[in-house]
Amino acid sequence: MTCLVTGASFSLDGYYHGVLIEPFFMSYDGGDNNNGITIFDITEPSDVRYCFVDFLGMESEREVDLNMPLTARTYLAAYPPLDDADADEAGFLPLVESFEGRKLITLDALAETWSDGAWDTESINESNRDLADVPKPKSLRDQSMDRLLDQLLDPSKEQEQYVQGLIAEADHLHGFILSLRQRLYSQALDLEPSSTNIQLLHKALEGETILDLNTFKMWSAEHLVKLVKGNNNIKTLILSNMPDLTESELKTILSLEDSSATISIDTVVVLEAPNISLDFMTKHLGNYDVYHTELFRRALYNPYQTIPRDQESVLPALQFDAPETPSQLVWVGIPGQLSNDPRFRLPNGTQFDWDRMKFSAQVPFGYNGGKEPTISYMNILLDIPLSAAKTIQSLRRLLQYMPSFDSYFNDDIFRGAAGCFATTSVLNDDGCHSIGPLSQTLAEHNQRYRPSNIENGKDHYLKPGHWAIVLIHEAFDAGDQAHLDRQASGADDTTRTFKPLKRLRYMLAQANPLAGPSTPRFVTVDVPGYIACVVKDPGQAEQMKAWWVRESLGLPDGTAYYDDSDAQAIVERVYSKEGFGQCNEAQS
Repeated sequence: MTCLVTGASFSLDGYYHGVLIEPFFMSYDGGDNNNGITIFDITEPSDVRYCFVDFLGMESEREVDLNMPLTARTYLAAYPPLDDADADEAGFLPLVESFEGRKLITLDALAETWSDGAWDTESINESNRDLADVPKPKSLRDQSMDRLLDQLLDPSKEQEQYVQGLIAEADHLHGFILSLRQRLYSQALDLEPSSTNIQLLHKALEGETILDLNTFKMWSAEHLVKLVKGNNNIKTLILSNMPDLTESELKTILSLEDSSATISIDTVVVLEAPNISLDFMTKHLGNYDVYHTELFRRALYNPYQTIPRDQESVLPALQFDAPETPSQLVWVGIPGQLSNDPRFRLPNGTQFDWDRMKFSAQVPFGYNGGKEPTISYMNILLDIPLSAAKTIQSLRRLLQYMPSFDSYFNDDIFRGAAGCFATTSVLNDDGCHSIGPLSQTLAEHNQRYRPSNIENGKDHYLKPGHWAIVLIHEAFDAGDQAHLDRQASGADDTTRTFKPLKRLRYMLAQANPLAGPSTPRFVTVDVPGYIACVVKDPGQAEQMKAWWVRESLGLPDGTAYYDDSDAQAIVERVYSKEGFGQCNEAQS
């Protein structure tokens, strides 16, 4: 579900568009639809199929066959013609060509899935059906490889020197590593955790960055930890569908209590392992990017669509105890009308007069029924665990995409933020993003429905030592800087000493654990300062700082760290009892 939501929301060129999650059991032809639907068949994750379907008639220039699986080329050709001069420039042709190797869902598969649909089953072409695999005779090379693997896995010849000699010879054979890995995995349930077999697995996993221990769930934790330690390339460890795995065994596998152990793993996936609690993972795996069944289940729980509004039976917001895990996202939105108004500026003209600003809980978009402009601010609990690495990559993605969010709708602002946090994982250099849990508190924070725990001011108190990501969004509702400049030039004010800016600035704020009469309640820092506070390993800290310096160079214009002298005052106002004109009782 998270893959579908984020895939439909984010484009590679830095654009975001909000999407709605429809009821799970809605018919394929239900809902408001003007441009057809996209269907994915993920029955075989390694062989995903797709098609487009028009069941009603689309708002396109050309008609297509109704209730038939359409290719990407056929679907896109119904809109501006592909032979148009601008098609190549707009990226249409490369987009269509990228689908050429993809398999299409067949009409009979659609008819079988939705048997009550108006499918033209008489048009089913037998040639589109999947052909049965016809076994082919093995080549001499494959037969030789089989005999070699038989010798390597022969228990009667399990001598380390003998096995090492065979591996040294076989290592020069084309396809040996892949064949060895396939054989070991196919025999995993019967494979003894001997030193020789573990040695073979280390060889088979050379260069692999993902290790799925579910394949070897019959082994003890003591044997699994030897498998994990033997490969320094492994970054992601999967322990899903292991019903007997205990929290103590997970500690052993990850060498959590062995200070001398060096393990390269930074992501741990535990799905459908009932003995491993989310609380345990967030408490003991604070430096890992964690995936847990409960996080995914919460993202699919949509109270707005499944329970009456007057019921309070919503899931409680999660709060994580690991101090390095940011527990809140704070968004302070200043509308363009207020940015242009000198009454809300200090005499220097560059800073806002926060004491004069007001917040309207009823009008969250910056306009109070044509009366005095108001700012918007919301601090939302983050109900997903964010390691330090995931925090800075999520922030980088959020700053990249937020300028394209539809700022007139809180739905899109917070759904977009949820998507940014869900599509980032640990730092990497290949530009890829893995899919993680979707924050329920962000995804569900919209006009139509807000879970009751979000409205509770006491829940918004920032615990001592904990962090919040703070975004200051100036002129968030202005189309662009040129639009804001036109507003400023039309203002009847000859004493104006400032230029209003459309920009997005950020900071990380910590509730100061050492706060006292002579020390501030909060500490505000840039990303390198946050890394210095929470990452204890000097080498890792320098690597993360270098990554941030490099990646922050590509942020959109007007996006930067909030380094003005009033940063502390903003955070103080957010967490004061009054907030920005809103009574928000805080815990003492």
